[in-house]
Parts: sequence; structure tokens; C-alpha cells
Amino acid sequence: MSIPKHIAIIPDGNRRWAKEKGLPAVAGHRKGAENFEILLDTSRELGIEYFSTWVFSTENWKRSDFEVKTLFDIFRDFTKTHTKKFVKEKIRFIHLGRKTKLPKDLIDTLYDLEDKTKEFTKNTFALGIDYGGHDEIIRTFNKLKKQGLDFTKENVEANLDTANMPMPDLIIRTSGEQRLSGFMLWQAAYAELYFPKVHYPDFTPKHLKKAVEEFSNRKRRFGGGENS
Repeated sequence: MSIPKHIAIIPDGNRRWAKEKGLPAVAGHRKGAENFEILLDTSRELGIEYFSTWVFSTENWKRSDFEVKTLFDIFRDFTKTHTKKFVKEKIRFIHLGRKTKLPKDLIDTLYDLEDKTKEFTKNTFALGIDYGGHDEIIRTFNKLKKQGLDFTKENVEANLDTANMPMPDLIIRTSGEQRLSGFMLWQAAYAELYFPKVHYPDFTPKHLKKAVEEFSNRKRRFGGGENS
């Protein structure tokens, strides 16, 4: 079976999952957060080296102050509790997105986790917080302009948030929505897309393995002909 080197997941459906169960939205977000470690461990067992996910977009600031604050509390808990795991199991952590608008204590935690794991090379976990595909591309072009570099494919990719990662082979969006919503717009050019209907809190290792199996049955041509 062909195993993708890099899987990226858009974890959609946390709030819908909670609503269907008569629970507050925060319950869905917390259940979704619990799922990250399970799926990360499963991806490593499958031989997937890079695992990316997205938990807060540049547009999510439009949500209520209460929900935004609750999400940041969940992010704080997640990054702090997983620092020991990532260091012990030699998993590199990469933050995708802006660090300018986030609460200072969360920014400090993200920097600390990136620094403590920067030498690890076997497995990488990338987490999008205050991330948007348009914003990433604009920030990247501004970096190139500041450095006086030409806008070439190589220079762009060397300055994206994912500079230290390969392009994603498979992008999964849960909950049945069939769009990327700005996630990894540049990186997604040749990624295979998979849209299971299950909400993210119910997206289990079994579902992830099914997605990988589906990926392995596809023929990727990268713009080539029938024999490529």
C-alpha cells in the first residue's frame, strides 16, 4: 500500500457534533482536541512522517469572544501538555500561521515548543493557529520583498510556513464539506483530496486508515500523461 508522506487534516464539524448531541460548542472543540493525539499516533504507526492540522483560521476571530477565549484555553492546554510527549517521542512541532495577534503566553508556548523540538527529523506535527492561506502567501511575498529575492517557485516555498516540510500528499476535510477554505492554498496544488462525511470528533483511526487506503488506490500524475 502506498503511504502518503504528509497528511493534512481540516478538522471540521466540532460544533455540529456538539449540537447534534445537545451539548455546547465547547464540548465539540474539546472532544476534537482529544482526537489529535489519537490520530497523530495512528499516522506514525502507518509510517506517515508529517501530520498537519488546522484549529483556528484568520477568519475565526469573527466568532464570539467567549468561543475565541475558550479555543485559546484549549490550545494552551494542548501545547503545554504535549510538550513532554513531543520531546520524549522526538516529534518536531511547527506552528503554521501568524504569531502577532495571539495572546502573548500562547505565543511564548508555541516558540518554546518549536525550539525544543527543532532538531527532530523523523516525525513532524504542524498546527495551524491563526492561519489562513491568503495571509500565508502575502506574508511570504513580503518576506521575499524584504530579502530582495525574486518571486520564484523555489523562493516562495522556502519562505512558506511549511518551508521545512514536503507538500501534502493527502488533504482530508471531515464533516462532508468539499472545500479547502484557504488551507494550504499553495501547497495543495497536487494533493489528493478526501471528504468523509463524519464529523471530526468521530473521525477515528479506522477512518484515517480508510483514507490512506483510498489514497493508495489513486494514480497521481502531477500534470503528466497516462504513463506518468
